[in-house]
Amino acid sequence: MKTRIGILTGGGDVQALNAVLAAAQKKAHSLGIELLGFIRGWEGVLKEEWVGLSSLSFSPRLGGTVLKSSRLNFQKIPRSPEIVLEKLAKNRITGLIVIGGEDTLSNAFLIKSFPLVLISKTIDNDVGQIGPGDREFKKEEVFNYFTLGFPTAAGKIVSFVSLKEGLRTTAYSHERIIVVESMGMHAGWLALASGLGHPDFIIIPEFPLNYDLLLEKVIRAYESQRHVIIVVAEGARWEDGSNVYSEKDESEEFAHPRFGGSAAALKKRLKNDLSPYFDTRNVNSVNPSYLYRSGAPCPLDLRWAQRIGEKAVSLLAGRAQESSFLAIQKIPSGFRLQIASLSRFGSIDELHRFVDNRFYDPREFRITAKGMAYLKPIVKEISPDDSYGIRKPEPARKD
Repeated sequence: MKTRIGILTGGGDVQALNAVLAAAQKKAHSLGIELLGFIRGWEGVLKEEWVGLSSLSFSPRLGGTVLKSSRLNFQKIPRSPEIVLEKLAKNRITGLIVIGGEDTLSNAFLIKSFPLVLISKTIDNDVGQIGPGDREFKKEEVFNYFTLGFPTAAGKIVSFVSLKEGLRTTAYSHERIIVVESMGMHAGWLALASGLGHPDFIIIPEFPLNYDLLLEKVIRAYESQRHVIIVVAEGARWEDGSNVYSEKDESEEFAHPRFGGSAAALKKRLKNDLSPYFDTRNVNSVNPSYLYRSGAPCPLDLRWAQRIGEKAVSLLAGRAQESSFLAIQKIPSGFRLQIASLSRFGSIDELHRFVDNRFYDPREFRITAKGMAYLKPIVKEISPDDSYGIRKPEPARKD
């Protein structure tokens, strides 16, 4: 009887999911393993809805997930961990590959006794460890340097705000102030990545927004160059701790507010407060929203998704008894795969990664030199040229 392994994708889709699935499919076939794909993540496990992955034909370069996705919180379903284990045993599953972000992976921590391989994917890049903010940042000490999906999404936002490929061309041509929204409910890594496309200001959730200071800087920047690009994360907060924009969502499995509107909210406030200084008809907002998630994976995402998919199957092929987390580690020559025992972590809370003041200057609203150093191995910088006489802003300096 063939060994049976399960695989699922949960949470928000990213571009590299099918690349993981295709690599796992190929590896399982080569090892004579039956690979079952659960439909709609953990929901598929509970409902016993699965498909033999070897029967599916799809491109690893296709975005989204052929297995579809859902958001399911075990804490809201009585006995859900026990039921999941019962369903896995009933279907003769000897190991399970879980591909997801913080919420999807948090469910896996409740069944750590079962052989699991966890794979992080999220355009927020917020699953991993980066070390305390009160000491020097060292790339080699970062656990899980980037999450699958982040390199592609980061490349998109860099492009969206840049002069060569993005919104700065129209901002310059029509003397606009454009507020661009980034995804990122609690962590500002994606907004921070826009720094490699050189917006004028970046606002992230980790640091409450000093609005009066921002207003002052926007006035000075606009008077100087007659256009401004501001990037604001969807989860950005005012100084009183409230979100720049959010709505309560009773249907949300993990009690997250519904975001998507911070750029429009900030634009509205700026439009009013800038009116005494100049004509504000050209204060605009843009929210690329799901475009950050869509499309094909970039080469870095594709390459590591395929390596991780293969390795996940290999780890479970020998009926491994210990659950693992597959991570990406930075080395001088590039990256390498890192395998960590899940017993190393007590809960998903230990794998929350946030931007700190080594990487971001909240007084200048800009990425720091260390932030640039962190991100440059992941995403290509798009520097301004001198076509419009625009000076490349230097990263904020942190003493």
